[in-house]
Amino acid sequence: MKRQWITAGVIAVCLAVLGAVWLFLGNPDSSEGNKERKEIALWKDGSTIQQIETENEQGRFLLYWDGEEAAVKGMEDLPLDEGTVENIRKNLENLTAEQEVSDGQDRLSDFGLDHPKAQVLITSDNGDNMTVQIGEEVPGEEGTLRYLLWEDQVLIVKSSQIEDLLYGRESLVSRELTPEYPEGEEDILVTRLEIAENGGSDLILEYRDSQELAGYTVNSYQMVSPRDYPADAGVTEDVFPDLFGIQAESVERIHPDEQEKETTGLADPWKTLQVEYTDSEGKAYSFSLQVSRPDHGMVYVMSGDTDVIYTCSEDKMPWMEETADSLVSHTVLAADIKTLDRLEITAGGEQYQFQFEDVGGEKERITCNGSETDGGSFRSFYYTLAGLSADQVLFTDFPDTAALKEEARITYQYQDGTEDVLTCYHEDSRQVYVELNQGERGFLLQASQLETMLDTVKRLAAGEEIAARY
Repeated sequence: MKRQWITAGVIAVCLAVLGAVWLFLGNPDSSEGNKERKEIALWKDGSTIQQIETENEQGRFLLYWDGEEAAVKGMEDLPLDEGTVENIRKNLENLTAEQEVSDGQDRLSDFGLDHPKAQVLITSDNGDNMTVQIGEEVPGEEGTLRYLLWEDQVLIVKSSQIEDLLYGRESLVSRELTPEYPEGEEDILVTRLEIAENGGSDLILEYRDSQELAGYTVNSYQMVSPRDYPADAGVTEDVFPDLFGIQAESVERIHPDEQEKETTGLADPWKTLQVEYTDSEGKAYSFSLQVSRPDHGMVYVMSGDTDVIYTCSEDKMPWMEETADSLVSHTVLAADIKTLDRLEITAGGEQYQFQFEDVGGEKERITCNGSETDGGSFRSFYYTLAGLSADQVLFTDFPDTAALKEEARITYQYQDGTEDVLTCYHEDSRQVYVELNQGERGFLLQASQLETMLDTVKRLAAGEEIAARY
């Protein structure tokens, strides 16, 4: 008998627990609807949504369309995230309930619909209105479903259809800080790059021209500030692509006042980027960024005339680390062979004299010490000569060459009557010092580069075919 009483007690407790669950969620048919999917189309007439007025915990916004052009009231001057905006419209025009809670109207508090997360008034292009209220997530569904109130019906819908309505107006603003970089870099040409630093020198690069070095064409840039000197040829591959396609992490302030700019360090930006470029048809474009000092890996940013303060990861803006030293050309001397009249190389008691006629033309002729040289082999050699790259470029404090042993001398004589002379001195077993025009510029580079170049010119003079190294 005692065991029977214990069994009865256990059954009673279980029934009580089940009763509590039933009271909270209703019976299975009423809280989740039938287990079989029951689609309920909310937007039935197929008309186009013209306006969406949303109020949620983040505030309120009015999103509307003028034809196909979307805008947010009070934010007409700001670029919108087209993907987010169109997703909101598309999802609402195709809003479909998964299930209906049959007695949900009497228990709105159970679903967070007595104080909804968001209330949305939707207006079509023919003036019809529809109001929906968004409640809590459905328990046990890992956030994939939510409760929604529509025409006195509590429905269960996919969260993905309505989640954008739970955010503030900031989520509608485009986070694109700079335009996307075209797939083919030949489609654009950066004509000017300026990085201005608060309290520092402006770093400015300008496009000069395209030139042929050794059978290939490159765009050349001149650094015009803080010094007038050729820029590193690698900017086209290593720097320019990183200037495009920068996306912010978040929108911090819309239409900030002066105090907000002061607080975020943008009243007087740490660095300002300005880029000018042309497309494949020669049409000119430009963009600019104003950036605060980095703080814990993040910066505040304003883009052009867009009246928005963004936050962005410092890692997305490697251009901020560029300096005159990092962008100066480390190439020793890369003259266009079409401008040369004569090239003379002296090393180890040997002299190699090259003479040029109609380079690149139908009557091209290149001779070495009077004997004709194959143009392709010469270009392969010249690539090695033009590719001499310094570990360090010296503008002042040159070494005392009186104490150094001369290794080689390279003289470029140009068709316009001018010339450049490179004198190479032995520093140690691993390094040479190269001086341009007796102290105009100095370069420290690996000795192996000079050795390779001298070995190549020796083989070229001996009539050996020189294979391309590029």
